[in-house]
Amino acid sequence: MTTVSDTSLKNVARELHAHSLIKFGEFTLKSGIVSPFYIDLRQVQSYPSTLKAVAQVYGEMLATTDPEVFLAGVPEAGTPLATATGYAFERPLLQPRKVVKDHGTKSSVEGAFAPGDRVVLLDDLITKGDSKLEAIQQVTDAGLTVEKFIILIDREQGGIETIRQAGHQIESAMIITKLLDFLREDELLSAEQYDTMLDFVRNN
Repeated sequence: MTTVSDTSLKNVARELHAHSLIKFGEFTLKSGIVSPFYIDLRQVQSYPSTLKAVAQVYGEMLATTDPEVFLAGVPEAGTPLATATGYAFERPLLQPRKVVKDHGTKSSVEGAFAPGDRVVLLDDLITKGDSKLEAIQQVTDAGLTVEKFIILIDREQGGIETIRQAGHQIESAMIITKLLDFLREDELLSAEQYDTMLDFVRNN
């Protein structure tokens, strides 16, 4: 398991809060669960300082990975995050397609790779894990070998365990509880907000 510094993680937490990329209220998730918070990492690319902070965390997670291993973001949210990380840390990139075209090469994964090449998959969040299994299937069908999956934030709703039980290596930079702890330490959350969100995490 790769260690990411608390300094880098706190920087991400502060950046997400500063740009309202973690929102508080009532939000219906893809699973149908109503959550008291929502983390919108699709907007990270619009804030250079936030994108830089997030890329730094992914870079630390890749510190012990062979530099020749490809990096690929899960479309759509993971694509700009992987691109920023690849650029900052000089990692070769691949791009899985959200929609495969019916003309040209008809490739489901774009990039200069050969069958058997290794790839680290990258995404923003994990909840239940089903979409991550689909991403793994897409790149393995293209002839690639998944080295591991790296995630910025684990919402602690069973997704990590789902991927591991399927036989894949996966790491998250931080669990949602730790993100909330950082925000509470900086007094960016009230005690009531903090307790409400912790109760949700523990019971879902």
